[in-house]
Amino acid sequence: MKTKMARNLPTQIVISLGNQIVSGQVAPGSVITSDVLEAQFGVSRTVVREALKVLHDKGLTRARTKTGTIVLERHEWNLLDPDVIYWLQASGLGRELVRDLEEVRASYEPWVARIAAKRRGSKDISALTNSLKKMTDAFYQEGPQSDTIGEADAAFHQALLDATQNELMKRIGKLFIPLLKIRDDMVRHVVDDGDYLIQHQAVLDAIIEEDADLAESAMKVLLSHAIQASTDARKKTPRK
Repeated sequence: MKTKMARNLPTQIVISLGNQIVSGQVAPGSVITSDVLEAQFGVSRTVVREALKVLHDKGLTRARTKTGTIVLERHEWNLLDPDVIYWLQASGLGRELVRDLEEVRASYEPWVARIAAKRRGSKDISALTNSLKKMTDAFYQEGPQSDTIGEADAAFHQALLDATQNELMKRIGKLFIPLLKIRDDMVRHVVDDGDYLIQHQAVLDAIIEEDADLAESAMKVLLSHAIQASTDARKKTPRK
């Protein structure tokens, strides 16, 4: 039991410091020293060093010789890291990041749909169809607030990326999936009419028919409504 807890100690420090940095409790430019962390968490220097390395890899901190570890400005953070995204959401600071996501998707995902329509295979159609069915079933059986809807939506867009048969496009698009899940959580309370199911179906139909122009157009319609839903959600969600 002691060994298992010891393995978890670096993670506990990462979560604690990560939340404090992202929320602004520990401001950019602040110096974090190993001695203070050892005393605060009651751990060894090895544990502290491991935790600080994780924070460094997430772009939150940088080590400076003879100074300690410096907290970096937000523009240096890895904003596509799932943990950083989660901490931003938890602190109420993820709203603008979702806005940025929608703007990137508007210029990126219609092209994804276009290529998917040209290259999709039978397995891709099955994955897209199953994801949309799961989304639809959840909406009507569990209600518009169902967590399953967001999970199925993320799976649909992942299947769309897979259908492009483009490794770079899949790698880039995969970075957006954690943000997409957060976006779905944010807009769920303002979207309850199910129109997005029809919009996803239009994208799927175009891809099945291998109609690249129609797939691109259908995705633009879907994203236009998604952007409006995100805008409405940000207006109704109070800042922390």
